[in-house]
Amino acid sequence: METKIDESQINIWKQEIINNPVRLEQEKEVIKKYGALFNPINLDNLTKESFKSFLLIRNNKHWEGIHRQSNMITEDMDRLKSALKILLDENRDIEERLDILLPKNKPNYIKGLGRAIITPILLVTYPTKYGVWNSKSEEGLKNIGLFPKFSTKDSFAKKYIQINETLKELSVKYQVSLWQIDEIVGWISLGNSPISSDENFVEEDLPSGPAENMIENYADFGLETHLEEFLIENWDKLDISKKYSILEEDGDMIGQQYSTPVGRIDILAKSHDGKEWLVIELKKGQTSDQVVGQTMRYLGWISNNKAANGETVKGLIIAGDLDERLHYALMPMKDNIKLMTYLVNFKLEEK
Repeated sequence: METKIDESQINIWKQEIINNPVRLEQEKEVIKKYGALFNPINLDNLTKESFKSFLLIRNNKHWEGIHRQSNMITEDMDRLKSALKILLDENRDIEERLDILLPKNKPNYIKGLGRAIITPILLVTYPTKYGVWNSKSEEGLKNIGLFPKFSTKDSFAKKYIQINETLKELSVKYQVSLWQIDEIVGWISLGNSPISSDENFVEEDLPSGPAENMIENYADFGLETHLEEFLIENWDKLDISKKYSILEEDGDMIGQQYSTPVGRIDILAKSHDGKEWLVIELKKGQTSDQVVGQTMRYLGWISNNKAANGETVKGLIIAGDLDERLHYALMPMKDNIKLMTYLVNFKLEEK
């Protein structure tokens, strides 16, 4: 297998992993706990809480951000259990199983249950057979020239089978587990191993800067953090869904907290006709100048890196009220960035 891998760097990272007892113990514990949870003979006992626990980085120790559509995925637990029984049935060919769950040109078996969740479940259940395919591992494989070339006719299942073979070859070549290969390929995508010694710390994308630019109202910030989840889970019920869909890729709703080199976009959507991108930012307690500048930065990046010829890029800021400073800041850009406000109706009723 010819590669562009810097062998010395790969071996340094390998030693960093296999000589770290904390990492090795985490791998062992997660595979033991969640391998048992997802074992086909135990799936009838799966609860919403136990499934959601796996999606949290503090529990799985490895995959960040896969919890974001957890409410949507667990809405119908009977259907989720059915999906997992299909996914983990080793008496059926993996291509057949994945074609059922992520059929080509058809809706997923369960909305939100895509490659970034399905493949880690496969790994912890069958740790010597299946590797992980997500945006980070894809970028890592591309960076070392090992990402397979696909036909436009290839289904998700056919793509995953090729990627999984590549990951297994790397596992054999470097004599490390598929879990460890996932970690190394992730480091390749970053260009370095994590700097922080606290592997499980996840920092939120909070506003930063001088004190006068910090969060104006922490109550609003908390409310608008939940607003993002509400928008995602109820998208199909909102008027905006008549024109736009949240960006998806191989069954993953990747448009929530869409990662770019210039920051994370709250929600990235695209029109049903494919001609327009929509960058949605929630004010989240930021100052008007911050949220406008941030939105403009994202519009610029999407225009330069994602939008093809003829595709337009628009912005939408959602805030709790019509701030005068925000109104005036957006006036010169009213054709490109729109403003919406939301209303929360909260009351208690004695029964």
